[in-house]
Amino acid sequence: MYKPSSQNHHRDLRHEVLAGKMIVKLHHIHKSMKKKPQSAQLPCYCESSKPYAACCKPLHEDELTTTAEQLMRSRYSAYVLGLEAYLLRTWHADTRPASLDLTNDAKTTRWIGLKVKCHEVLDSSTAIVEFIASYKLNGKAHKLHEISRFIKQNEQWLYIDGEIAD
Repeated sequence: MYKPSSQNHHRDLRHEVLAGKMIVKLHHIHKSMKKKPQSAQLPCYCESSKPYAACCKPLHEDELTTTAEQLMRSRYSAYVLGLEAYLLRTWHADTRPASLDLTNDAKTTRWIGLKVKCHEVLDSSTAIVEFIASYKLNGKAHKLHEISRFIKQNEQWLYIDGEIAD
């Protein structure tokens, strides 16, 4: 039967102690992550300077938007996250497509930035938002400059359509 030499035995014990410290350290890291969910700390994708959990996430989970700009920002975040159901739910029925193909888009498109240029309330139920969304398509940078129209129905802002600007 193999008996480790005292030198090997001490080395083996040292490795066990070091491995044990690593496990304890990883356990503490894991516990701290549970206390503070990462999504609560991440900045929002819409670049509002708020954390995602306090910005677009509640809207994605059925909270009503209060402005057309807020809806536009939450829709941008929904594109980033591939939330097709949210995009369709916040699109006016008269102009809404039957479906979106975000699964395939996600393979080639990466949304990388949003800049809101203008938010104009035209009356109590209509507004426009001009924005520039930056994205990469197959690794090549592009910009989408759009002036979007919104309508408020039953206390909910809805996207109608957009006009591509130069």
